[in-house]
Amino acid sequence: NQWSLSRPLLALILSNPSYFASWKASIVQQQAASPERQQKLTAAFERLMADVQNSLEAKNRDRFTQNLTVFRHDAKSLF
Repeated sequence: NQWSLSRPLLALILSNPSYFASWKASIVQQQAASPERQQKLTAAFERLMADVQNSLEAKNRDRFTQNLTVFRHDAKSLF
């Protein structure tokens, strides 16, 4: 279920943004054989955090859950 995954995931991302940035860069770098895939994956990660604030308020968690659903679809189409 997206909802049950998104809640703790947002808390982890917000509590350690530098690790999230490093992990994200590592995932994108693993796609070095396909620059197009790297660009699409980078864009998907940007959309994941679009309009997400540095808080765990309900509205923000809901936005992240919506973004995660889109991210999942985008990532699935890339792989």
